[in-house]
Amino acid sequence: MPSISEPKATTNSIRSCCRCGHEFQSRSRELVCTACRKPKVSRELSFRERQIVELVRQAKANKEIAYELHLSEGTVKEYLNRIFRKLEVRSRTELAIWALTAA
Repeated sequence: MPSISEPKATTNSIRSCCRCGHEFQSRSRELVCTACRKPKVSRELSFRERQIVELVRQAKANKEIAYELHLSEGTVKEYLNRIFRKLEVRSRTELAIWALTAA
């Protein structure tokens, strides 16, 4: 005869993602972690993104980058957000350091 604790043990036994094996912090019923749900992003930068990285490396502000590349400031911000995600950096400073070391 099964004991009352068996269903609980079965629920608690799924503690890691079925794709990557990442262990869940809480007793989640999820089968896939949030990292695996994120779309895979190409780390390759486009020509325009490389231009923006170069101008950030030169310590140009968004307004200056927009003027030089004939874009709006909003478009520059979108490009920077995309670049941050692709290169997994969190700030312009990290991006500038990445650009200096990659060059």
